[in-house]
Amino acid sequence: NGNFVLTNLSIMIGGKPIRLMAAFADHEQPDYPASHIIDHDKRTGWAINIGRGQKAKMNAEHEVTFLFEKPITTNGKPLAVRMEHNLHDNYLVGRFALDLSATAPSTPKGKEPGKVTPRTGKLMVMKELAKPRTTYLLTRGDFTRPNKDLGELKPGILSKVKPALPDANNRNRLDLAKWLVDPTNPLTPRVTVNRTWMRYFGRGLVETEEDFGTQGSPPTHPELLDYLGRRFIEDGWSMKNLHRLIVTSETYRRSSKARRDLADLDPRNLLLARQSRLRLDAEIIRDAALSASGLFAPIIGGPGVYPPQPDGIYAFTQSRKGWRTSTGPDRYRRGMYTFFYRSAPYPLLSTFDAPDFQTVCTHRVRSNTPLQALTIANDPAFLEIAQGLAARLLRDKPNGLEALIHHAFQLTLCREPSSEELSILKKYVHQQIKDFAEDEEAAQALLSSNLLSSETPPGEAAALVGLARALLNTDNFITRE
Repeated sequence: NGNFVLTNLSIMIGGKPIRLMAAFADHEQPDYPASHIIDHDKRTGWAINIGRGQKAKMNAEHEVTFLFEKPITTNGKPLAVRMEHNLHDNYLVGRFALDLSATAPSTPKGKEPGKVTPRTGKLMVMKELAKPRTTYLLTRGDFTRPNKDLGELKPGILSKVKPALPDANNRNRLDLAKWLVDPTNPLTPRVTVNRTWMRYFGRGLVETEEDFGTQGSPPTHPELLDYLGRRFIEDGWSMKNLHRLIVTSETYRRSSKARRDLADLDPRNLLLARQSRLRLDAEIIRDAALSASGLFAPIIGGPGVYPPQPDGIYAFTQSRKGWRTSTGPDRYRRGMYTFFYRSAPYPLLSTFDAPDFQTVCTHRVRSNTPLQALTIANDPAFLEIAQGLAARLLRDKPNGLEALIHHAFQLTLCREPSSEELSILKKYVHQQIKDFAEDEEAAQALLSSNLLSSETPPGEAAALVGLARALLNTDNFITRE
């Protein structure tokens, strides 16, 4: 019928996404403005249908204009434009032409960068009842068995902290919130800074970070815990200031290489004489690999995305689940945006000890299993990341194999290779080139994506993918020293 719904438009140069900051068109269907093309929401888009009562042709020419965040240069690299139509399978742009201009067009009033047409809708809010309901103690926690014989349950004194609260007989959730953040209450800031400390050192100052009661572990450094809690409040509960305070400390910047005498004096490193070696969290492992490969898409916000995963993962779940693998920049977004089912989370996350999303988890265990190494070596997402890293090495074009290996080490491990590592990897790459020259089918299997240029001989390109896989699959890569 001449209409379409264009839900997303992405532009990449040499495999890297280019940010767009505004979109406007000469005609927009009501509730389908051009700005919805760049809002990273697959459920919205730009359409050109005419409004009711209008007498205009459907099959008419229209124009949409996009503004880059900053001027672009291709430097001879391919420029790829991807148009997505995720809302309706049959509503596609039939004929189109693309133009690039170095001159910014005049922006219509109301379509300035940063302005998005507001959408209206209903929003659920909480409201206190005019007459609070009567609350009873539940028998064995069963909400169907309130113990009315004990009478109404009323909140008592939570601790010795007594902020200014109304009548004790009529306290509500707001009063509890005020009690939690009262400056005289040390519990909330101490719990918060302790959990932040745990993220950086692998263990909190109070090891039982989920239990600050009498049954929990005492703090190893009570004065430090008290100091950090006070600073947290004095800095206006600023998490940014708290992170800066910890990571700029001498304790955090210490080496993880332990002195020999510490094995006897402090085997668990409770006194923090050295830094801890921590395996990265599940989401960060993939993010680090994407960053090293140059594929990482730093888009913020929007709905969940569907990165590649092995086929048949959901074949044995209770109900059939679909997984429509994302394309374009969404394929390479950070792990926190990965869509998950509560009963069947993304397999890469489960392999690296992410919680199951059905229970509260304050502390993740860190296991070390062969399946983790197999995942990084063979998972479709990591194979594609290795191909991206190989393509980045070819794009950067270090002078010679030795320089290329040095560059690969800097991108993945943030250090230079030792002479022994350099020798081993040079032999490995040469052997891979030789093997792939004799087995072109195996080389093509490692070049399954379109990330690598066809200008490089398949055997050499496949050998670089092998090099990338080897570096990504080291303990050094997934461990924070």
